[in-house]
Formats: sequence, structure tokens, C-alpha cells
Amino acid sequence: MRVFLVSIALLSAASSAIAEVYVGMGIGSAFYEADLTGLGGGKLDDNATATKLYTGYEFNKYFAAELAAYNFAEASIGAFEVSPGVFVSASASMKGAGAYAVGMYPVSKKVNLMAKLGVLNWDADLQTSTTTGTTTGTNDGTDVAYALAASYGFTKEFLATAEWESFDSGNPELSMFSVGFKFIFK
Repeated sequence: MRVFLVSIALLSAASSAIAEVYVGMGIGSAFYEADLTGLGGGKLDDNATATKLYTGYEFNKYFAAELAAYNFAEASIGAFEVSPGVFVSASASMKGAGAYAVGMYPVSKKVNLMAKLGVLNWDADLQTSTTTGTTTGTNDGTDVAYALAASYGFTKEFLATAEWESFDSGNPELSMFSVGFKFIFK
């Protein structure tokens, strides 16, 4: 993480272009895949509503640095049978913060394509419930995150965005698709 932040600082110092700050938000769907065998359950494969807030710094029209805060909400499944007469329900929820290097390619004056590479620091809560009781567990980590995105500019300052993100988070595995808006301070 320190190497990443130092790299961003050096790139900003070396940039001769006029930089622009932006803020944005997105809402979409987080896709969970969690192994709950250690908690007495099986596998959770579900999706949930997710939100994110982010801010960034455009060094020029091809490169930016971005920070994001995520709430991946809770995905859950109702009772499923793990053995004859034993039913389990399960849930998983995550929150996280990310830092990204963003590559941008302006297709036209209004359309921009982006690719992001960075890290996500995340915390997950996992829970299973059976007829014999409830078991909870937590997991956390800092892992690689990457994304593909596109934006459409209604004006030079106000853009609509669509983004697919993937997080190499282990357990639970997570990806997210979101749509939202971005405002560039000019």
C-alpha cells in the first residue's frame, strides 16, 4: 500500500498538466461467493445491493488516482439442507476502502473508457444458522482490485458511469457492477 501511495505522489509531482478533482457515487449489485463449511454451512452464492463513494484526481486526460469507500450490504440465502433433517441459512456482508491507479481513454468528447488497478482493504462478516444455533465468523484482508468502466458526459463536469469491479478477496469472493454519477470540479 505504501509503495502504491508513494507512486501516486511521484506521478502527481511529475505531471505538468492541470489536474482536476472529481467525486462520484455508484449503486449496483455485489456478487458474493463464500465458503461457509468452517461455520457449519455449505456455500453461499448470492448477490446484494452495493454502494460506493469515491474521489479522484485527474493528472491529465489519460491518468488519474482514485480512493473509494464501499458498502457491499448483505447477501443471504434461506434454509438449505446440508444433511438429512439439518437445514442451514447463511449470510455474508462486507465493507471496504480502495485505492486505484486509473487509465483513461477518451473515445469521443462525451465517452470515456477506463481501466483501474489497485488494492481493496476489506472486512467481512459471515454467519450460518441451523436448528442447533448460530455460528458467526469474520474475515478481512487487503487484496488486488481491478475494474473496467465507461462514462458518458452530459456536460464537461457531470458524467454518468457504469463500472464492473472485481476484488481478489478470497473468502468471500466478490465482484460488483454499478451505475452512478461523477462530478468533475473544473
